[in-house]
Amino acid sequence: MTATFGTIYVIFKKCVALISAIMMLVVGADEKDTPAPVGAEVISKTTYVLYDQHMTSQGVTNDGEYFYFSGKKNLGKADIETGEIFLITTNAIPDELEDMGYDHIGGLSCHDGIVYAAVEDGPDYERSCIVLYDAETLKYTGKYYPLPYELHTEGVPWCAVDAEKNYIYTAEWTNATVLNVFDLDTLELVKTTPLSQPVDRVQGAEMFGGKLYMSCDELDGNKHVYCVDVESGDVQAAFTRNVGAEIEAEGMTVYADENGEPVFCVLDRGARRQSCNLTRYTLAD
Repeated sequence: MTATFGTIYVIFKKCVALISAIMMLVVGADEKDTPAPVGAEVISKTTYVLYDQHMTSQGVTNDGEYFYFSGKKNLGKADIETGEIFLITTNAIPDELEDMGYDHIGGLSCHDGIVYAAVEDGPDYERSCIVLYDAETLKYTGKYYPLPYELHTEGVPWCAVDAEKNYIYTAEWTNATVLNVFDLDTLELVKTTPLSQPVDRVQGAEMFGGKLYMSCDELDGNKHVYCVDVESGDVQAAFTRNVGAEIEAEGMTVYADENGEPVFCVLDRGARRQSCNLTRYTLAD
């Protein structure tokens, strides 16, 4: 019986590896003619297919050692060097919130052992909230904070912790004109900061070096990453990714390389919606 089970298991693993390899070739062919980014350089790309892509289809953040990913209802944890997922939590939206209609985990941010997740109900987005998870276990901490509807009329696709100021930021989904600033401890609204220009379809954001970087899913395929001065609200394009209109930009995170320079890690859903890419960029000289 043991030998039979072992044989079946080996065959199963080989089949999964073969299917994965085929899918990698297919999605790679879809992206082979993608133009180079402007203002940045691609340093690596990790592609997730099969089960893993359901863990990486929405948001990403990091704590310097690990990546934390979100799928629609799932959470995943991965080694920051290899991108390999080693811990998952399926159906991560707590029952009490599911009973209230919450059904979608979006962007993430991480600070002091806590993963902050932007969670929405749908399709009318009548309520949005920030849900707190333990970064070590990916378990729900029992804490969530509703967000004011008048500031999130199209849901809350992302959130970003500013540890230095003890704030957490959000904004509207389309044509955001202000940055919403909340106290990190209480999630009470502190202020709104007008932006120097509207920012459209923000899917993920992260603080680095005192600036807020936003990944946008513009429909024209440019898919900019913007740099926002959180004090003045000034918005400037950091770089343009040029991944194409068929690719859906998702979450984004930033960490420092060995020289202290930013590495931008941006999630995308592939054109066939059967894969997710985590692409790492450095700013061009």
